Amino acid sequence: MGFEADFGQGAYALRLMPSWGLWSNGRQIEVSLRQQRLLAFLAVQGTSRRELVAGVLWPESPEHCSLDNLRVSIHRVTSALPGLLRADRHAVELSPRVQVDLHREWELISGTNAQADGLLPGATGLLLGWYEDWVLDEQSRLQRARTAYWRRAAGEALAHRDYAGAVESATQVLHLDVLDEAALEIMVVAQLGLGQCISALQAIVGFRRRASSELGIAGSPTLDRLEARVRHAANTSFAGFPGGRPGRWFA
Repeated sequence: MGFEADFGQGAYALRLMPSWGLWSNGRQIEVSLRQQRLLAFLAVQGTSRRELVAGVLWPESPEHCSLDNLRVSIHRVTSALPGLLRADRHAVELSPRVQVDLHREWELISGTNAQADGLLPGATGLLLGWYEDWVLDEQSRLQRARTAYWRRAAGEALAHRDYAGAVESATQVLHLDVLDEAALEIMVVAQLGLGQCISALQAIVGFRRRASSELGIAGSPTLDRLEARVRHAANTSFAGFPGGRPGRWFA
C-alpha cells in the first residue's frame, strides 16, 4: 500500500521518506524541483518567515532576488495546487490539509499520535540524495530521536525481563547506530537472560570489529566487562557438558 493510500479524499499527502513525493486524491502530482524544496523545507521547519525561507533556499542570491524567487514559487504552488500552502506578507506554511509522513513519524517517536496504536517508528531515510544543510540537520535529528526511542524501549523491556523484546529493540538501535555501546550492553544482558551465550559473544565480537574499523579502537572497559560476564556465564552453563566447555567461542 502506498503512502498516498493512507489519506482521505481531497487531502494532500506529502512524502519525504525516503524520497520526495506528493499525492492528491490518490494521484501522484509532478512538481518542479524548486517547488519541491520549498514544500520540503516547510514540512521540516513548520511556519517560517519569508526572509528565512528565501535565505535558506537561495543562499547565494541577494536578498531581493531570493525573496522574488520565493514569491514566484509560492505563486506557482498556490495557482496549481490550491489549498496546499498558506502565506501572507510575513510568513508561509503548509496547510493543515497536508499530511506529511515525517510529521507522523515524529508523532510516533513522541507518543503523541492517539491513533497510532500498534505502529512503531521506522528506519527509512529522509530525503535521500538531498545534501543541503537543513536536510542533513533534520536527518541527524531524526536518527538521534529514533535511536533514543529504541534504546529507551530496550531498557524498559529489559527492566521487565522481556528479554526477547529487549534484544529486538536493541537490534533496532544498532541498525541506526552500529556503535551504540549502551544498546549492545542491553542486548548482551538480554541474550544472557535467554541463555544465548554464543549469540551474546558474537554480538560483542562484531561490535569490536566495527569499532576497530571505524574508530581504530576495538576495546573499552564496558566491552571488556561484558565479554568477561559472557564467558563466565558460558563456562558455568557448559561446566556439566561431557568434555567440558566448547572451545571455538569461549577459548
